[in-house]
Amino acid sequence: MDRPTADANHQPADNPKRTHWSTRDEAPGEQFAYWRELICTAFLALTPESDLRSRFAGDVTQWPLGGLALARIASQRQTVRRTEDDIARTPVHGYYANLQVRGTSVMAQGDRTTLLHPGELGLVDTTRPFRFAFGSDFEQLSFFIPGALLPGPVPTAAAVATRAGVGAAVRLALESVPGLRRPERLAVHAAGMLAVALDPAILRPDRAVKAPRTYAAALADIEEHLGDDDLSPATTAQRLGVSVRFVHGLFAESPGSYTSTVRRLRLEKAARDLRDPALSHLRVIDIATEAGFVNVASFHRAFRRAFGQTPSQVRTHL
Repeated sequence: MDRPTADANHQPADNPKRTHWSTRDEAPGEQFAYWRELICTAFLALTPESDLRSRFAGDVTQWPLGGLALARIASQRQTVRRTEDDIARTPVHGYYANLQVRGTSVMAQGDRTTLLHPGELGLVDTTRPFRFAFGSDFEQLSFFIPGALLPGPVPTAAAVATRAGVGAAVRLALESVPGLRRPERLAVHAAGMLAVALDPAILRPDRAVKAPRTYAAALADIEEHLGDDDLSPATTAQRLGVSVRFVHGLFAESPGSYTSTVRRLRLEKAARDLRDPALSHLRVIDIATEAGFVNVASFHRAFRRAFGQTPSQVRTHL
């Protein structure tokens, strides 16, 4: 890993130099392999996976802050795990606080799972296995905090709102760090404010405890497994640890049933991929299969009903 470059554009002269990594300068067939090395270098031992192997876009910009660090991550759909083997390779004691900037992500650790929307923040403990799932393009600010600065117990994989109160102060501090001349002190204060925001009296218990059984978590599971042949209420129920009846109940008051939601999301994915110039080498049948459609004829009919155009017509408008 010898490609990191210092990037001092728009940076105060005495601010610690930020480091920027990108897959964009790599050959298309090597981009994801480089990404796997990249995030282990920028963060700690992790195991990422993605179906986007031929072309993969990912950028990380990192600011060192003494014993802390802040990174901005912009990338594409993937899952990222920290396994027991990863922990053995890099036994780091600390936390990563991820602020969702764009897109959504599922964060899971232990028996808790939560879905982060833009403007929400969640933490994971680096000493225990965890999992992130990104169903589409996303951007996050990831803040590393040494374990000594957040005395436990720390509620991990719990959503912290950042639009008001202490959470808003944490978000503003993290967004301000890259432009400051001496950001280390503000970073330490951000860690202290985060400890306050994680107090059970402030943290929203409905998101922290009940998230695995919410409509949002079921929707996130569908998005993550959209291309699976066996995607069904039964498989979603198994992953969420609830009954099939419970899953159907989650969709009873939503805009569509479980089945219609899966169909809509698959059609939306196919439409995005058809409009993506980077995927123009794929056949329509390949895109339909990747989106989870088994019957190509039914895909064409459903696509035309949903968008008023055939898949080929959408592609020719690129």
